[in-house]
Amino acid sequence: MTIIKLDKRHFNEMAQIDFESEHELEPNFKLSDYKKILKERITKGDEIFFGLKDKNIIKGYLSLKPFFPGHKHCEVYWLAVRKRFQKQGIGKKLMFFIENYTKKKGFRKVCLYTNKVMKNTRKFYEKIGYKLINEFPNYYGYKKNNTAVLYGKKL
Repeated sequence: MTIIKLDKRHFNEMAQIDFESEHELEPNFKLSDYKKILKERITKGDEIFFGLKDKNIIKGYLSLKPFFPGHKHCEVYWLAVRKRFQKQGIGKKLMFFIENYTKKKGFRKVCLYTNKVMKNTRKFYEKIGYKLINEFPNYYGYKKNNTAVLYGKKL
């Protein structure tokens, strides 16, 4: 298994990973929905993408925004793992990679948002050392379950 830098050449595979991750708050999303969102994110150009590749398959990816309010803080913006590879340590490997990567780049803290109702996701981040910083009601555009929680980890 290796972690590689991803770019627009990996667009279709990243969109497929998003679709296959079966995001619990977007159960009715189609592949085309993920493609539209991903295209906007890539076009915006403020994320760096990394994927975990094993036997010519990218099993999961994450993106980093190398800025976040606070001195030398950055943000893990997105983490997705194909459903069939979840619970195999892929997300943990990606997160540990990004922590090492950002530490080498001089960052002092990694931050991330997730949804308050995503209990398994929150447990995952807490298990690898992320601490709850704050909650933000009405953060997301959902009709319900729209409270974001902010986590951080000092490097």
